[in-house]
Parts: sequence; structure tokens; C-alpha cells
Amino acid sequence: MPELDPATARLIEDRYVPGTALRLRRVTAPDGSVVHKLGKKYPGGGLSSRSMTNIYLDAAEYSALAALPAALLVKRRHDVGGGFAIDVFEGALAGLILAEISADDDAELAAIVMPSWCIAEVTEDVAYAGGTLAIDGWHATTVPGVVTIAEGDER
Repeated sequence: MPELDPATARLIEDRYVPGTALRLRRVTAPDGSVVHKLGKKYPGGGLSSRSMTNIYLDAAEYSALAALPAALLVKRRHDVGGGFAIDVFEGALAGLILAEISADDDAELAAIVMPSWCIAEVTEDVAYAGGTLAIDGWHATTVPGVVTIAEGDER
């Protein structure tokens, strides 16, 4: 796996609102700047081709929405080149590591060569979707520290 520098990682705190397709996200950059957004993924032709909409929020809007009941997911995202990002999960999901890459369409996604440091392709496995991980948890079928590859969210 590529070297991961904690000093360059973004802290991502996702709040998944149960019973909805809504995700409230707080991203803290290495320089301490923060971005808040409300996202919604729409049903589509598989996990690799789902449309998503984001609304950027100010701190007050984020705080108001953060009062909603939600399942929390915390990870540190490392950009490692070649379009890949590696997410290292914290809290209840500690030990899970996912590599993500975005593609414009299924053909481009299918053409991506999985790096040698990835051990499983989980793009179409709903068990690795953010909302599923936040609400249902991670039920490891392999040893902790597994590196997987999945179609990525927006950066």
C-alpha cells in the first residue's frame, strides 16, 4: 500500500440520516479549513453509476441539520495519486481501509487496473456503501486492514 502521510489527510465526518438517502458531511482539510455539505445519492444503474447532488452549507446550516438523528462515519482520506484516494476508517469501523477512484462511466471504471495493493473489488457490494457501513457496521469477512477498491464519491 502507498505510504500514507497523516499530515496531508482530510478528516471526513459523515452523518447518514436513517430512512433517507441524505448524508451530511463535514470535511476538515489539513490546513484546518472546513467544508460542510448535504448530499443525496439517487437510485441508478448500480453502485458505480449513481447520480449525486451536493448542497454546500454554512456552519449554522450544518449545525441545524446535525441535530437530526444520524449514523456517524469518520474516516481520513489520503490522496495517493493516479486518481486514487485511500480512506482509513476510525471509531467502530477502525481497521477498515477502502481505496476509491471515480470514473465518468462504467466503461472507464471497468478499464481501471486494480493496483497490487488492493485485494478485493467491492464496487457493487452494498455492504461497503457509506450509509450501510454507518448504519449496519462492518462485518469483516477477511482480516482487519483489508484494502479494497470501490467507485468513489465526489472529492
